[in-house]
Amino acid sequence: MFITFTIKEFLEMLASYNTTFWPMQLVAYALGVVALIFAIRSTSYSSKIISGILTFFWLWVGVVFNWIYFSKIFPMSVGSTILFVIEGIILAATGVFKKNLSFSAKANLYGVVGGLFMLYGMVGYPAIEYLLGRGYPQLLPFGLAPCPTTVFTLGMLLWSERLPKYIVAIPFLYSLSGIIPICMGILEDIGLVVIGLIVTIMILYRDRIKKIA
Repeated sequence: MFITFTIKEFLEMLASYNTTFWPMQLVAYALGVVALIFAIRSTSYSSKIISGILTFFWLWVGVVFNWIYFSKIFPMSVGSTILFVIEGIILAATGVFKKNLSFSAKANLYGVVGGLFMLYGMVGYPAIEYLLGRGYPQLLPFGLAPCPTTVFTLGMLLWSERLPKYIVAIPFLYSLSGIIPICMGILEDIGLVVIGLIVTIMILYRDRIKKIA
């Protein structure tokens, strides 16, 4: 699988990353809560705010995590850098500037499943990591690391009302890469792979039903 680093090196990188950027973790959680609030209590500018928050997450992870940090132990992460930056640009262009992306929480299957998946990205990851003996600073920080950020984004996309399908492509493709860290012992990424598959299938099914209707 062309892995050039050990689990020990990866955890040491996470510890350095988390301690260097503390308290950005608190900022990321605050932004995540803001995104949830604006999706639940929808206003005329809610979707722009949510899209802006997702844009920030994806650009930060692409540039700071993947390029500046992860590439030191895994040069191939440059590919992830490119994907995350592209997704950030797409989210900004589609949701912030063109307003072709909208979100609103609904009391239906998509609303419940999306909410559970976002909860997994925000709370599930650190909870599992602590249970596995990898607490702070050796954890994947929400909004600042690829996997929980991708999970949160996929959950939020289930709350979308207007969604160009190309926005789902990169989060789905990245979710499949979770197989690699799972094989290294990062078991919380099992959720990443499963959620990527479920969300993509649900969105494709929803769009098909809309076309038939």
